[in-house]
Amino acid sequence: MTLSTPKYAIYLKTARRRAQAATTRYAKRREQAWAVARRAATFIKERYPEARVRAFGSLLYPDSFKEKSDIDLAIEGIEWRDYLRIWGELDRREKDFAIDLFDIGIVSKKLREHIEHEGVAL
Repeated sequence: MTLSTPKYAIYLKTARRRAQAATTRYAKRREQAWAVARRAATFIKERYPEARVRAFGSLLYPDSFKEKSDIDLAIEGIEWRDYLRIWGELDRREKDFAIDLFDIGIVSKKLREHIEHEGVAL
């Protein structure tokens, strides 16, 4: 099926409008995710002042953060049992986003280097 020039022009206009609407939705969701990440970091640091929290992953890149993106946080300076409690509590508190916690002490060397180089301290 071939579209005529006028129909193709309408198709392109509609596709551009939908793409722009999606971009706007993703940007708004990303802003919300940053707020959640900061709240999570505050929650962690209030309980464990020695903890270091860094955001990484798609949250850092506007073109990569989409509707189903999660929040990746790396944590340093917390005992494993406390780490699990924190993760469970964040999961109960934050219903709009999945938060993935990474214990910087047990991730691969490559991931650790990536987090240290590109991660954003919270």
